[in-house]
Amino acid sequence: MNKINKNNHDFYLSSSEPCPYLANREEKKIFLIMNDINKSDEYEFLIKNGFRRSHNILYNQVCTNCNLCKSIRINVKEFKLSKSNKRILNKNRDLFIKKLSDSPTKEQFLLFKKYLNFKHCDSEMNEMNFDDYCKMFNPPGIETKIYEYFYQGELVGCVISDFLEDTLSMVYSFYADTFLKNSFGKYLIIDHFRLAKEISKNYVYLGYWVEGSNKMDYKNNFNSSEVLINNEWITV
Repeated sequence: MNKINKNNHDFYLSSSEPCPYLANREEKKIFLIMNDINKSDEYEFLIKNGFRRSHNILYNQVCTNCNLCKSIRINVKEFKLSKSNKRILNKNRDLFIKKLSDSPTKEQFLLFKKYLNFKHCDSEMNEMNFDDYCKMFNPPGIETKIYEYFYQGELVGCVISDFLEDTLSMVYSFYADTFLKNSFGKYLIIDHFRLAKEISKNYVYLGYWVEGSNKMDYKNNFNSSEVLINNEWITV
């Protein structure tokens, strides 16, 4: 692992590891520990330049001979509901009580573990305990909140997001398997666009879109999507 000092921050270059998205590929990351960042505007600058948060780590993909991972965001002001989006909203209309919170809870964690079990059973995140989960909420200098969805008093969906000056960055979303037929995962994302517009944010960041990965295709199915190519945000 190599250490690079830039703009008074220590960046590190990881070793190559198997790519979690594409077979027979390897990934490499450049990252910094967020203990080095104490202002949300620094984080916003980095996320606009392709970085992504995981716990207290900000990282970017710098894979050798591969540039298929692209940061993707939604331009909230330009977003318009498609027919498919409207169908999803109608299926879920008036089903849930919603609550915006800034505190991790055991109830959230149990739902998180259930989600991983049916959706990502082979993910390393299955090894997380409650303390690990809580660390998703306390990066230095960043306001992180969780949008909770309750059905008949039961927590059935959550979206953890970082609230920046111009941006909502979706860190992680998870949900019960109760409403899979309602495209509940996509509903959480579409509803986040509504939340962003309601609180006057211009962009919602969805992380990385990986060309050729079926797991990531849904991220490119929203109009007003923008991807970062050669340091420029391009509408797709």
